Amino acid sequence: MRAAKKPDRVTVVIVGLLLAGAALMGWQEVEASRRLPDDSVAPDFTVETLLGGPVSLSSLKGQVVVIDFWATWCGPCRDELPYLLKQVKAHEAKGVKFLAVSNDDLDEQHEAVSAFVKGMPDLGPYAAFGTPELGHTYLVRALPTLYVIDRQGKIVASETGQASETQIARWIEAALER
Repeated sequence: MRAAKKPDRVTVVIVGLLLAGAALMGWQEVEASRRLPDDSVAPDFTVETLLGGPVSLSSLKGQVVVIDFWATWCGPCRDELPYLLKQVKAHEAKGVKFLAVSNDDLDEQHEAVSAFVKGMPDLGPYAAFGTPELGHTYLVRALPTLYVIDRQGKIVASETGQASETQIARWIEAALER
């Protein structure tokens, strides 16, 4: 009787990579299902802004709204904010509004965001204070979490984790075209 041939290292590596890729695709599908679905109506909310005064999602109806759930301590959030701001500003004249909703600790939120904005002053007009209830409503399980909402108040796209500048630009353009 002949002994079974051992698989070579290349085969083992290829099979391992295929299994890892399949697991990653499965994880991405699970994560996507943990966000509000595209084409659903975005739930209304009201948040206080850093520069003072409340703003509600319903008051922005008729405009494209980009909502970014972030925190001052979140590295991917800090990396994403500069090009997110760049894209929002590039499209503002077309009717794009931005809400950067902080998920910092409620007791320290105002102080943390105020200090952060000193180093990134362009964020000031868009900074707002989130609550655990708002995060729960928008199924925020990781930061950053981004939603792009069209003029009719429907979700065009969402992302958990850092989105690329190209993705953000594409989603804003798609929302503007609806």
